[in-house]
Amino acid sequence: MSDESTETVAVLNTTSVVGIAVCFVLAVAALFALPTVQSRGVSFDTAFWIVSAVELVTALGIAYFVLNLHEERG
Repeated sequence: MSDESTETVAVLNTTSVVGIAVCFVLAVAALFALPTVQSRGVSFDTAFWIVSAVELVTALGIAYFVLNLHEERG
């Protein structure tokens, strides 16, 4: 038997960790952005859908980064 290890090791992908953190911060900021967007003269409906779109994009971003959180190295 050989001493070489043929097992793959899962390594944490730091780019995904940073991406999750950035998406999380954007999502939290978007939660409080509705009054700010409305104060710029945008109607409630438009401001609501803008904030909803930001929340959707950040949720999809977090899902993408979570799926790519670990890299296989052999």
